[in-house]
Amino acid sequence: EAIKVTNRRVNALENVVKPRLANTISYIISELDELEREEFYRLKKIQGKKKDAAALEAEAEAEVESLKAKQAVSATMDVSPFQEVTNLVDQFTMSGKEDIIF
Repeated sequence: EAIKVTNRRVNALENVVKPRLANTISYIISELDELEREEFYRLKKIQGKKKDAAALEAEAEAEVESLKAKQAVSATMDVSPFQEVTNLVDQFTMSGKEDIIF
């Protein structure tokens, strides 16, 4: 009688409990793998956005530097538009092209 009860318990462990535990373990492993893939994808997206933001920032800084350089050049020249036109007319008259009419 005791042997039958023990055999039933052994069979229940081998045929019911053990497969359930194996299924639970495989489910947990697959969920952890999925979480790891999601985290990897998220990190790659964040790196890409940081890279894009850095490129935009560098481009903006270059544009600011360009504008500063243009302002510095125009400040040193300090020539009015009328003087620029006069200078252009003088250049044409000095180059021997007096037949050009303005």
